[in-house]
Amino acid sequence: MPDAPAVDRTALDRTALDDTALDDTALDGMALALRLATAASSAATPETAAGDVLGELCGLPEVVAAALATREPLSGRSTALACSGYPAPVLAHLTGPGFLVADVGYRLLVTDPGRRARGWRDVDGYTATPSVREVFSPAGYCGGATARLVTTDGRWTGDLHVSTTTDGAPGPDVVAAMHHAAPALAAAVDATRRFSALAAALAPDEAASVVTPDGRLVPLPGRPPLLPDDPALLAAVVSRRGEGAWCWHGPAGWTRIRLVAVAGGILVVGRPCDPPHGLSARELEVLTLLAEGLSNHALARRLGISERTAAHHVEHVLAKCGAPSRAAAAVRAVQEGWRLLPGR
Repeated sequence: MPDAPAVDRTALDRTALDDTALDDTALDGMALALRLATAASSAATPETAAGDVLGELCGLPEVVAAALATREPLSGRSTALACSGYPAPVLAHLTGPGFLVADVGYRLLVTDPGRRARGWRDVDGYTATPSVREVFSPAGYCGGATARLVTTDGRWTGDLHVSTTTDGAPGPDVVAAMHHAAPALAAAVDATRRFSALAAALAPDEAASVVTPDGRLVPLPGRPPLLPDDPALLAAVVSRRGEGAWCWHGPAGWTRIRLVAVAGGILVVGRPCDPPHGLSARELEVLTLLAEGLSNHALARRLGISERTAAHHVEHVLAKCGAPSRAAAAVRAVQEGWRLLPGR
């Protein structure tokens, strides 16, 4: 597991001074914000960070329940890293679409990201919403607040929730603290931290993304993304669902692609390249079919050309690759990534 992110106290102070929406209340919450950020950044794992953050919040007199959830980028689900005081139905609501999609207060966090945390008092008519009437009030809660955790590069990584049994709580200072600490907490619970080791192992000029089975892209921290401007390549990766090295010709030209299976998806790594050994696109197609074991007759039928033309292509491919036989060319094509990725 990579080291926990460091607390950027300068950034926290700058946020407090620049955020006119919270004014003096934001400054009042800075001490708690720093404690929350320090608790998050001092832990070695997201789970430990979440527990330490809840330890700070649940030490406040007005907070009777709290949860810190992470958003799993591969599945798209939100799951609690740590929870204190919430019964299972309330926690399920906080991490499910009834809150993250339908709740009017949470929608404000999404559409107005300048305020990263909001309490019940910050949302007009919130006590009449389904979340309060059907979930929070029956569980005994009279107030609460949520911070949406978004990293400095704009990725939503989780949420922090607190609830109280006191009307009007938590106070503005607690909400302000949640607001200011949110970027540090977002980094601490970022599920893509486990991809950092993958990113560090790549060459400087390699772009990379993780592709989920349903075709969503997950960027690697600190690594330029691959695929967003080439839907055909994305479709080919999703349909392939395997490992290996390949050549691809897309809008940006030729790219050498590596596919590596990771938990929950496929890591796709690419770098610009020229066709190996000066092979043309057609010759790469022939070499790919040779690697599949096709005879000249089958190759001709697949490409819609005569068998004589297919034989000429094979001769040129073997000569350019310096391969003594079809079998040798096929082995090198697989081992060195000279095949065209299926789908192109």
